Amino acid sequence: MKRTAILIDQSLHGTTLLYVDVQNAQEIFSYIFRELSIEKEFREIRTILKENLRNAEKYKKANVSSKAENIFEMRFIQNQRNDRIYCQELNNGRKRFIILIELFEGKKSQGIPKKIKSRIEKIGGYQYEL
Repeated sequence: MKRTAILIDQSLHGTTLLYVDVQNAQEIFSYIFRELSIEKEFREIRTILKENLRNAEKYKKANVSSKAENIFEMRFIQNQRNDRIYCQELNNGRKRFIILIELFEGKKSQGIPKKIKSRIEKIGGYQYEL
C-alpha cells in the first residue's frame, strides 16, 4: 500500500521538492516548531537541500543496509540534542524528492542501535503517492 506525503517546500526552479509523510506530519512539525533553535536549524537544512548542496553535519545518507539505500537523515545537533528526522530521497533524473518520514529524538550512541536500524530498513521500503 502506498503512503501519502504532502509538499511542504521546493527549490526556486522546482528541481528539489520537500514532502512530509502524512501519518507522521504532526509529530515532525511539533518537534520542528517546539523551539526557535530547532526551527532555525531546520531552515538551514532546508536551504542546503533546496540549493543542492551537501553538508554531512546536517544531512547525510543513513548507510545502515541495502534495504535502506535511499534513506538519509536530517541531523539536529545544536545544544547537544543529537535528534534525527529520517527521510527517503527519490530521484527521477530531473527532480529530487525528499520525504521527511520519521522523527527519532535523543540518539545516544555513535552507531545505529539494532532497534533503530530495523525501523530505518522498514521505512526504506515505503512507497509514496506524491
